[in-house]
Amino acid sequence: MSTAMHPTTRGVAAIADELAPETGRPVVLDEQGKREVRRACLSGVCIPGHQIPFGSREMPVARGWGSGGLQVTVALAGPEDTVKVIDQGDDEGVNAVNLRRLIRGSLGCSGTTDAREATIIQSRHRVPEERLRPDQIVVLQVPVSEPLRPVEKSVTECRRMHGDGDYSKTWVAMYEDLVTGGVITAAAGYPVLIHDRHLMAPSPIPRWDVPRFGREHLTLLSHGRDKKIYAVPPHTRIEPITFTDVPFEVEYDTDQVCVRCGSRDTYQVATREGDWVCSDTDWCARVLDGDVDRDDQLAVAPRAYYPDPVVRARAVGTELRGRADLEPGGRRAVTATGTEWALKVSGLGRTYPARRGSSAVRAAVDVSFDVAPGEALGIIGESGSGKSTVFRCVIGEEPADTGSVRLAAVGDGEVEVLDLDAGARRALRVSTLAVVHQDPAAGLDLRISAGGNIAERLTAAGWRSYADIRRRAAALLDRVEVPLGRMDDVVGQFSGGMRQRVQIAKALAADPEVLLLDEPTTGLDASVAAGVLDLLAELIAERDVAVAVVSHDFGVISALTDRALVMQRGHVVETGLTDQLLADPHHPYTQRLVAAARS
Repeated sequence: MSTAMHPTTRGVAAIADELAPETGRPVVLDEQGKREVRRACLSGVCIPGHQIPFGSREMPVARGWGSGGLQVTVALAGPEDTVKVIDQGDDEGVNAVNLRRLIRGSLGCSGTTDAREATIIQSRHRVPEERLRPDQIVVLQVPVSEPLRPVEKSVTECRRMHGDGDYSKTWVAMYEDLVTGGVITAAAGYPVLIHDRHLMAPSPIPRWDVPRFGREHLTLLSHGRDKKIYAVPPHTRIEPITFTDVPFEVEYDTDQVCVRCGSRDTYQVATREGDWVCSDTDWCARVLDGDVDRDDQLAVAPRAYYPDPVVRARAVGTELRGRADLEPGGRRAVTATGTEWALKVSGLGRTYPARRGSSAVRAAVDVSFDVAPGEALGIIGESGSGKSTVFRCVIGEEPADTGSVRLAAVGDGEVEVLDLDAGARRALRVSTLAVVHQDPAAGLDLRISAGGNIAERLTAAGWRSYADIRRRAAALLDRVEVPLGRMDDVVGQFSGGMRQRVQIAKALAADPEVLLLDEPTTGLDASVAAGVLDLLAELIAERDVAVAVVSHDFGVISALTDRALVMQRGHVVETGLTDQLLADPHHPYTQRLVAAARS
C-alpha cells in the first residue's frame, strides 16, 4: 500500500499546521470567511428559501464530505457549542467521524451523538427523528444547489424562472411521472415552495423529513463548491409541490418494522437481508435503552403524509373523453370599452442600428392595425419586408423604438404593453397573447409528451388539478386531431404536421384573447399544410379569438383572414379586405406579389 498522502489529507495537514495564535488550534476557516458565511445565513433567514451566494475559500475535505456544511458549522459554532455530525443518519460513518474530529479540533467545542445534547447538528441526508428545539440549528450539506437543474440546464434561464416565479417545468416533470408510473418519483430533494414564492429543493434529505422543516428549529442548507446558502427559519410556511388531487406522500410501507428496536413510525432503510432498520442510529439505540419519548416523536412523524394509493389512483385513473370535455367556443373574447378591438397596434417602429460595413435598417415604420374578436388579420410581405419584426415586437421578443401596443384584456385597453417589463410580457404570453411559431420546436418541448406540453401552459396559468389538466389536454389534442392514443408519446417522435397541431393545442390551452400565427404552414408538405389550414380556420371561427397571421404565402392569408395589410421595406403599403386585395390590388408591389402567387 502506498504511503503517499491523499491531496485532501495533505490539505488538512497543512491547515493543522496553521494555528490561531489566541487558541493554538488549527484554522479551518479564517475570520473573513466566517463573516461572509454569517452574512449569507442572516440574509437567508430574511428571505427564506432564496439562494444566497457567499464568498469563502475551499474547504480541506474530499468531495462528498460536505464542505458547505463544514463552512456553516465552523462559521457559527464556538467553544461553548456541542456539535453532532451524522451521515445518512449514522453517527459513526467515516465522513461523520472525520468531520466531527475536524470541527472539534478547530473550534475546541464538544461533540456528541445524542441529538438532545447538540446545539448544532451537521447532517447529510437526514434530520434526526427526535423533535428539535428552538435553540438548535440543523446544517445540511447540499449536493445540488439549484432546484431547477433537473428540468432546466441553462443557468440564465433558471435565474429568469426564479425571478418570474415560473416553476411550470417542475409541475410538468411531476405530471410526466404520474403519466408514466402512476406516482411522483422525486425522492431526495423533493421540491417545496417557501411562503408561496421561492422554490427550494431540500436536497438530499428524503421526503420523510420535508414536513419537519419550518418547525421550531432553524435549518441552514449550504453548497460548498457553488457557495450558496438556503435558510428555513422556525415556523416557515413550506408546501411540497404537488397537485391538489394527488397528495404529497412520504416513504412508508405498512409492513416496515425496524428489526433492531421495533419502531414503525420512523424513516427506515432496507438491509441486504430484506429487513428494515431505522436510518437514525442514535434514535434506534436510545429506543433499545428505553431513553425516548415515543409519544413526542409520533407527534412530529409525518403520519399525515403516509401513502394513500386509493386517493392517488382516483386522480391518476382519470377518464379521458376527448373533445367531449371541451367547452364550446371557450371564453368570450374581451374588447376595450367603447371599441371593437382586442389588439391594437399604433405607429410601431423598429430600427436596427448600423454595424461595421452596413447602415441602419428601418425594419418597421409607423405600422398600425387592430384586430377584433372572431376576426383574422393577415400581415403579408416578402422576406425582409418587416412583418416578422412587427410580430416579435408585439409578443415582446424584441423592443420597439416607437409606437404603442394595447390589449383589451389588459387594463381595459389602457395599459401600454410595450412599457411592461420582460416578466410581465412573458406572463401575457401564457393566457392572454398566445403564439404559434413557424418551427414547432420554438413553441414545444420536444423531450416531453404532447399532454406534458399542454400541462406546461396550464400549470403556468395556475391550474393545479392533475385530473383537470389531463382532461383539458386530451380534449384539446382530440380537437386538433391528434389521436388520444398518442397523447403520452414524446413530441420529438411526431411528424412535422403532428407537432404543429400539438403547438396549436398548446396555444389554445388557456383560452387566449389574441392568437398570433407566424408562418404556421411553412416547411409542411402541401397536403399536411392544407389540413393545418382547415383546422386553424375552424378553430378561429369557433373560439371567437382575435388572430393575426404573419405569412409570405397568399394561400395562407386567403384561407385564414378577413382583412390583410401588405408590408414592403418596413412600411404598410396597402390594406383592405383580403378578397378585394387579392382580386384587385392597387399598389404596384402588391400587384407583383399577387401576380407571382398566381403564376
